[in-house]
Amino acid sequence: MESDTMDKKLKIPTVFIHGYAGGFWSFFRMIHWMKKNLFISNKVVVTIARNGDVKFSGLPILNNSGIQIIFKNGKQMVEEQGIFLEKVFSDLKSIYHINELNVIAHSMGAVSAMYLLTNLKNEKIPKVKKLIMLGAPFADVEPGIDGDEVENIELTNEGAPLNQTTRYALLKEGSKNLDDDIEILNIIGDTDFGFSDGKVSISSAKALEYLVKGVGHYHEKIIMHRWATHRRLHENNSIFKKISNFLMK
Repeated sequence: MESDTMDKKLKIPTVFIHGYAGGFWSFFRMIHWMKKNLFISNKVVVTIARNGDVKFSGLPILNNSGIQIIFKNGKQMVEEQGIFLEKVFSDLKSIYHINELNVIAHSMGAVSAMYLLTNLKNEKIPKVKKLIMLGAPFADVEPGIDGDEVENIELTNEGAPLNQTTRYALLKEGSKNLDDDIEILNIIGDTDFGFSDGKVSISSAKALEYLVKGVGHYHEKIIMHRWATHRRLHENNSIFKKISNFLMK
């Protein structure tokens, strides 16, 4: 049984990035579940101040640590969050000698993570082996705004947004900077018969497939259930298991 436990542990750290207006509690349940089930050993919290200053707590960072990134101002623009993430990732490599890691990101945090990897990627940040996106509004005009109505995104036959935002075009252009062997899992909630998870349209989330076309390995999972709401995508044991299985492959 001991060998089974050892084999169950992840081999590299996993970074968790919350969405718009998120914080400490956003990934609390997922990280707790992954610790309880021995996928990760400990949690390190990285707090990003409003001015971009970075503070690490809960050290050390081990081979299978969970690294939770928290923006004190969770309502910044994608591009600003991307710049702050670049600082964190650079510190992970230069100070803590992390050369490879996985990333799990929710909603706007997923868009910010993709902005980092497509438009700000450099040799100073660790290689991302596996990238997991949850309810990510890649084609939305305002990916962080929690409005009353879901943005209705139309896709072409090729899967591209019919009306591309400037941000989406930048992400698409920068997708050539993604590593050829990156594994991407796109988890999409469907609570209303094929339209959305209540906040993000399925078409906006599915626009990731066209964005990364020809780069890496894309996997998609649409969760059709009443509990697959935007918020609960990062709070459900069934999804925790799917994510952990993907990370362990």
